[in-house]
Amino acid sequence: MYNESDIVNLFQEIKKENNNLSLDELLYETYKRLNTEDSFENIRTIILKYNNINEYEYYTKDVKKELKEYIEKNVFPKYEPNDKAHGIIHILEVIRRSFALNDTLKLNLDKNMVYTIAACHDIGKYINSDIHEKIAAEEFIKDENMKAFFDDEKRNVIKEAIEDHRSSKEDTPRSKYGMLISSADRNTRIEIVFIRSFFVAKAKMPEYNIEEYLDYTIKRLSKRYSEENPENIFYEDEIYRIFLKDMRQLLKNEQEFKKLYCDVNHIKYRNSKVKDESGATEYYNLKK
Repeated sequence: MYNESDIVNLFQEIKKENNNLSLDELLYETYKRLNTEDSFENIRTIILKYNNINEYEYYTKDVKKELKEYIEKNVFPKYEPNDKAHGIIHILEVIRRSFALNDTLKLNLDKNMVYTIAACHDIGKYINSDIHEKIAAEEFIKDENMKAFFDDEKRNVIKEAIEDHRSSKEDTPRSKYGMLISSADRNTRIEIVFIRSFFVAKAKMPEYNIEEYLDYTIKRLSKRYSEENPENIFYEDEIYRIFLKDMRQLLKNEQEFKKLYCDVNHIKYRNSKVKDESGATEYYNLKK
């Protein structure tokens, strides 16, 4: 059995031996060598906490300061009208995943463009969810201030990538940037899947009984993450694969699934209605 200091020390040893590995690769390698029954997410949380790593700051440190400040001040507030499942925390997670995949897979894409695409991709979802990729792309391209950071060619690539973030394998994005944002938009954390799904339920299915909604969620996620019907994704890494493995395993245990779902969303009474439970509001209020 490993204690937290053992985990952190092993991470540091691996990092010292492998300075070419991305942060996610180092985290996964530590988890793999521990050969523990603990979850990857728990190991990851321990390592980041003890090393005082804020992933948002870690990944965006090379983004142009003026661009980052402009987006944080002028773009992030545009997510307030969206449902909480597609609010600022989702955007920060997609930013994190975009940079993690770029690093892990050695894509060498322009970090300013990667940041902007991820930051802008879900603007206007509250207006029309079915065509929100077009709305977001239009919002970006009509922002005259972006011309100070990108020439016309790069602005067009960014616009196309935002439009393509919902692409399937039958509808391939027009650039690596589109493939990256489409892949980064996929969930890789069970906790976030549960929290986001409950926010969607509060917006769209408020009258559902909690127990009914749990049954519905198990069926929906079992279909979404089934081995027979895998998600469309262009760039996979070990973090995504271990998420799929853990999610599929959890879905096979109905009681464990329901308990964890309720724990994550602070649901105490399964006979109450979705609208009567607040959910994990601290997640939505979390600062980067």
